[in-house]
Amino acid sequence: MNQTGPAGVADAPCEIPAHVDPALVVDFDYRQPEGIEEGDVYRAYARLHRGPDIAWTPRHGGHWIAMRAEDIKWIQESWELFSNTEKSVPKGQMPPMPPITFDPPDHSRYRAVLNPYFAKRRIEEGYQPKSRAVIVELIEGLKPKGACEFVSEFSFVAPLMIFWDFVNLPYDRREQFLGWGRQAAGYGTAEERVAAFRAVHDYLAELLDQRLEDPGDDVFTGISQWRENPRFRHRDEIVGMAELVFFGGQDTVASQMGFAMQRLAERPELQQRLKDDPDIIPAATEELLRRHGLSNTGRLVRQDVERKGAAMKAGDMVLVMNSLSGIDERAYPDAFTVDFDRGPVPHNSLGNGPHKCVGQHLGRMELRIMLEEWSRRMPIVRLDPGKPAPRSHAGPVIGMSHLHLCWDC
Repeated sequence: MNQTGPAGVADAPCEIPAHVDPALVVDFDYRQPEGIEEGDVYRAYARLHRGPDIAWTPRHGGHWIAMRAEDIKWIQESWELFSNTEKSVPKGQMPPMPPITFDPPDHSRYRAVLNPYFAKRRIEEGYQPKSRAVIVELIEGLKPKGACEFVSEFSFVAPLMIFWDFVNLPYDRREQFLGWGRQAAGYGTAEERVAAFRAVHDYLAELLDQRLEDPGDDVFTGISQWRENPRFRHRDEIVGMAELVFFGGQDTVASQMGFAMQRLAERPELQQRLKDDPDIIPAATEELLRRHGLSNTGRLVRQDVERKGAAMKAGDMVLVMNSLSGIDERAYPDAFTVDFDRGPVPHNSLGNGPHKCVGQHLGRMELRIMLEEWSRRMPIVRLDPGKPAPRSHAGPVIGMSHLHLCWDC
């Protein structure tokens, strides 16, 4: 089998190394998994749960696959065994972006630059009113229409308007920023991917110079001022930090909103529950986060380690499939079902250990406000029977491709 991924490059399988047990080998491409043509990325990925807990695939240079919640949590917390210095699969696809591509102790000094700007109190006090205003404006604009394509008209718009205000970027350049983000994620040719990274690098390098000369209270200003810190090493580290913030704000919250609304539209009784009992919205937010892990990221094995019969050697790559963690039936009974009464359960959707998502409070707040305002202002919505069925896509960050809703139907 010879598949072509989003980058347009044929992905021929590699040879199986001698240390890999043939019983653990699966032919799996996380960018183009079998079954994705049916439209549900989670169902396509979940086929892996029929096989070994830790598998190996010859795709994308050959790599291990961690798919069970307990193994994903273990890898996320075991930074001394699994390095973040290679964050993409295959290797070499992601430029250095501190702190996410650094291990402790270097990781900590970069994380300290970002943490104050993403602190829970700062997010709730400084950005909750702005976020609510954006979401309310978009909802009120949709309401008279009777129908919408939710991804393009809401879930991609709201988080980006909020994020670009958060980092003080010009919203009128949104199409250019989105294009760079899509190409850098691999949706285009290899040449377009390289060009996108270069364009973002150059744009942010100039922006950081501007913020140093004309500072604000945003995270890019904080990053620009790192060069005045005694621990500053070189210019690329501040540009890398800025790139992480830039790309991190592109599509993750949009994906969460899209998947959440799909579940609500499929089950109108969940919408009614939110209307009747808004006090459950924090629990509903967490349950939707549990159900919808988004990322599929790499780790570089630092030293030989064995787990569940998988003999991982130093230099091997592991794909950590957060997208499969929340639908692990061993960890969550009836895992595919969204249950607002499930109760507080731990999940891996936002990571664990030193690399737990720095933007978790911002993303959680945006999803919660969407649920609050949508349930307060909109009638019951359903999947539009006259439009194509919902479709989601695979990749390093999964998401909705389109979601047609109606409420006057």
